[in-house]
Amino acid sequence: MEKPHVLDLSLVQIEKMITDQGFQPYRAEQLIGWIFKKYASSYDEMTDLPKDLRTYMACNTDLHALSMLACYSERSEESRRYLWGIDDSPVCESVLLTYKYGTTGCLSTQVGCPVGCSFCASGKLGFDRNLTRGEIIDQLLGMCRNTRERIGRLVFMGTGEPFFNYDNVMDAIALLSEPRTYDMSPRRITISTVGIPAAIRRFAHDSNGVRLAVSLHASSNPTRDRLIPVNEVYPLNEVMSAVRYFAKVTGQRVTFEYMLLRGVNDSGEDALALAHLLSDLDCLVNLIRWNPVPGVDYQVTEKGQTDNFRRILERNHVKVTVRRRLGVEVKGACGQLRRAKS
Repeated sequence: MEKPHVLDLSLVQIEKMITDQGFQPYRAEQLIGWIFKKYASSYDEMTDLPKDLRTYMACNTDLHALSMLACYSERSEESRRYLWGIDDSPVCESVLLTYKYGTTGCLSTQVGCPVGCSFCASGKLGFDRNLTRGEIIDQLLGMCRNTRERIGRLVFMGTGEPFFNYDNVMDAIALLSEPRTYDMSPRRITISTVGIPAAIRRFAHDSNGVRLAVSLHASSNPTRDRLIPVNEVYPLNEVMSAVRYFAKVTGQRVTFEYMLLRGVNDSGEDALALAHLLSDLDCLVNLIRWNPVPGVDYQVTEKGQTDNFRRILERNHVKVTVRRRLGVEVKGACGQLRRAKS
């Protein structure tokens, strides 16, 4: 029988396992601290736990859901791409980004991606399955273990559509937000979605302060159909209606990600259409210059055109930033993740 991953167990289940063996409940607190605050790599490291308890846990659970197959670091040390696997088979990737204000972990939620955005590498290998709660959490703890540092913010912007794995993602966030575990403030967590209307409406009531980002990339259905095929199932008007509902229920500012592609969605007219679409929302547009993907026939928008697009949005009272191009050197920038060793 396959052993469960301890990260897939609830805190109540962990405590019950330990007390059922005759140990005091505080031993569960010690174990939880070793996992989430000291980033233990094995039960043997948990030296303040009785040896027979460590042996019991090792025989009945796996401490880690994933193993680190590779880590690629930029020369500037501003980003690292991690490849995670099971039995040497690649499963997913995550990226650690370093800014002046601290570190951000970018986590994957699925093995492969069913969305298939035309400019993105992640969907080119197809979709295999959802990641478990433990596999999602272990990406974060693995990066902490590698750097020996706590990561201050989380974004679910790696491979996969988080809202297609809604329950596991929300369970992972709930566990990581527990003061007894990682104690991550929900306000330091962002979920990025291509726009699944029913899930956005559900998230409005479940978010508990977790931020919402929407991968928009176009202000009209024809262009969005070309870039994000699921737009044919979840058209723009339905996505925007759900986003407005989220904003009304939560009172939160929503971020819209917009990947600029030369000659596709980066004209002055595109900027004006985007400003009109968002005119009634308290939002922030995050402009992203495309990160090249082998075999994908798009062109990078020039810096001058990017600046012009930004100025048009600003003149129309839309808050806007241009994302720094971190991770390109290690093939870990937006749209480049593909479960590859190199």
